[in-house]
Amino acid sequence: MYERPGYRTLLGRLRENVRTYVRKQLELPRQEIAEIVRANLRAALWFAIALAFALGVLVALTVLVIALIALLLPLWAAALVVLVLFLAGAALSAWRAYRRLELHGPTRTINSVKETVRWAKARLLGRNAS
Repeated sequence: MYERPGYRTLLGRLRENVRTYVRKQLELPRQEIAEIVRANLRAALWFAIALAFALGVLVALTVLVIALIALLLPLWAAALVVLVLFLAGAALSAWRAYRRLELHGPTRTINSVKETVRWAKARLLGRNAS
């Protein structure tokens, strides 16, 4: 026949279950934040491309200033075209990066914690879970 477990055994099981539950609850935000970071890596790549184009704009601006100092020779027109092209490339890259950003918190974790709090209140206060 099966023997009923004592209070010490039951409390030990309860303590272990609570530890496991807390460990899982702490693991959830880490996983969710890692997912958000992975999703935003592509946006970061586009920001890096935009930065490269912005640096190109600075180089083109320098060439433009040199060309203007050279008494408005036709060289400045070429530098101006390069400047406009790099500026357009930087603007396009930055716009694409901004569109790909996912700016939100760990919503599943927040909802899970709220649900746990509701459940605990219902159990501790003896009310319905609704």
